[in-house]
Amino acid sequence: MSYLEPSFLVWSLGVIQILGLISAWLARLSEGSASQASCQRLFIACLALVGLTTMASIALSPTPKYWLASGVTLGVMILAAIWDFSPRAEVEGY
Repeated sequence: MSYLEPSFLVWSLGVIQILGLISAWLARLSEGSASQASCQRLFIACLALVGLTTMASIALSPTPKYWLASGVTLGVMILAAIWDFSPRAEVEGY
């Protein structure tokens, strides 16, 4: 079985993570626009890809050398998906 070059592995992990963060940003920016559905589909696809990349990184290297960045990207993408950024009026009584 042939092995991947370490530099190719690092570059491909970096590209996947950047693509995932850009898709989260686009999904947030497209709220209420005509392109919202396509941006959300891109985000879901990238979220699955980053999740699979995180699991593969854990399997490839048990040290946090590769999987830590993928795990952080996955966490940031999940927070971007569920955090409500819209301004709301404060609830009275609190």
